[in-house]
Amino acid sequence: MYPAHRILDRAVRYFPDRLAIVDGDIRWTYRELGARVNRLANALAGLGLRKGDRVAILDWNSARYAEAYYACALSGLTFLPLNSRLAAPELEYIFDDSDARALLLSKPFAGIYDELKSRAPSLEITIGMGLDELSDGMHDYEALLAAATDQAQPVAASGDDIIQIYYTSGTTGDPKGVCLTNDNIYWCGVDCVSVMDFRLGSVWLHSAPMFHLADAVAFWAVPLVGGAQVCVHFEPERVLHLIEKERVTITSLPATLIALIANHADLSKYDLSSLTQIMYGGSPTPLGVLQKAEEFFPGEMLLHTYGITETAGLACCLHPQDHDLTIGEDGHYRAASCGPPTPLIDVRVIDENDRDLTAGDIGEVVFGGPKIMREYWRKPEITAKALRGDWYHTGDMGYLDETGHLYLVDRKKDMIISGAENIYSVEVENVISTHPSVREVAVIGIPHEVWGEQVHAVIVPLEGALDVSSEDIIEFCRGRIGGYKIPKSISFDDGPLPTTGPGKIAKRRLRDPFWEGADRRI
Repeated sequence: MYPAHRILDRAVRYFPDRLAIVDGDIRWTYRELGARVNRLANALAGLGLRKGDRVAILDWNSARYAEAYYACALSGLTFLPLNSRLAAPELEYIFDDSDARALLLSKPFAGIYDELKSRAPSLEITIGMGLDELSDGMHDYEALLAAATDQAQPVAASGDDIIQIYYTSGTTGDPKGVCLTNDNIYWCGVDCVSVMDFRLGSVWLHSAPMFHLADAVAFWAVPLVGGAQVCVHFEPERVLHLIEKERVTITSLPATLIALIANHADLSKYDLSSLTQIMYGGSPTPLGVLQKAEEFFPGEMLLHTYGITETAGLACCLHPQDHDLTIGEDGHYRAASCGPPTPLIDVRVIDENDRDLTAGDIGEVVFGGPKIMREYWRKPEITAKALRGDWYHTGDMGYLDETGHLYLVDRKKDMIISGAENIYSVEVENVISTHPSVREVAVIGIPHEVWGEQVHAVIVPLEGALDVSSEDIIEFCRGRIGGYKIPKSISFDDGPLPTTGPGKIAKRRLRDPFWEGADRRI
């Protein structure tokens, strides 16, 4: 067993003078980064935090975010990267569920803290990062580091210790905490290096949010090769500028961000020749987006991947030489495949009795291997259902071809993936259903040419409330759920909504007209 903190320890030892982190004017070597991580780890211990305590963070991409990942691993603390787009009630649930004792937050989130602190009784310690003014009882990040020693004091750890919890949307309406262990994270880094273009001198751009594991995998892969990490809060102009300035070689971008960059009017004025690979995935990628992207980014540069939080990142990876957009007679193209499983993941496609299906037959996708999560935090029944026979049951529907390449076609769960954000319909329905004019509601994902899918609500108003408008519903959702979960379109129905059984809405029948003619429904 190798504890995850060993990844940075090794880089400090073997690459002490190589550039490790870039964030605006910050340019730290591995020696400097290691010393600051040690100071932060010791400062957290000095505040009374002990092994297993949960430490949350609200921040945009930053060098301090990276330090927090590494320091919590070193201290045996459990790190909670919070989705910065969540509303206060959603954050309140996570604090109540996790009993997080500490929160690191930066200036953009100072306002939400005032609302959160009264709702999170477990929150004892708050650390402000770069705040102009500290609230009563709040600690200053840099002052804590300045007062702490830079001598490493790692906490004894086992491979099965939980060191990260990522909260994902839940099918029951409540978010689920995906618990990843030392072993999960260490093998996550090794697996990424084995399938991606990481090498000595690689420069990774953190352009996707650091609270997403799709980006956070780089924390554990880049130090293995002594590479550098560049932090940025995404804007097309800023990303393009940094790719040119820092000679970025590799990054991860959801399809939506690839589309924004590819459609950037001034793209040609930037020197992007340093790029060797762009990993993309996280949401269905329309063929038109890929065709546009290939005008600027050659196919051999694009790496189509499929992974979920429960598999500690990458699960399948399409080799660059297979990134072919040629449409066959059957209407399919090779780049639609997620590729074969990564070296540390096993994949099967099974029927409803957990029996393996033959190539080409559609069933549920299940994964196994050393990167599979330990559990869902404090949800033993849901964990037992998801982890059956040492296999994680994804709820995604797909098939394997004769060469072992995985293709996704649909979902068993009512999850919507919009702009790489996972949105469970029941979360949105729970809010809309409390509107005084709503009798029935069903939330579905419908096609969107840029975001992959968009949230659409079908509403049956109460009798006498037929004048309720889309604007009324959208405004009602604001502040109750994250902005990205709020429906982008709404249709009204006389009702009742179609059902497949007692009280169960037949969402497939509502979705089908929107997806007519599509070769997949995911």
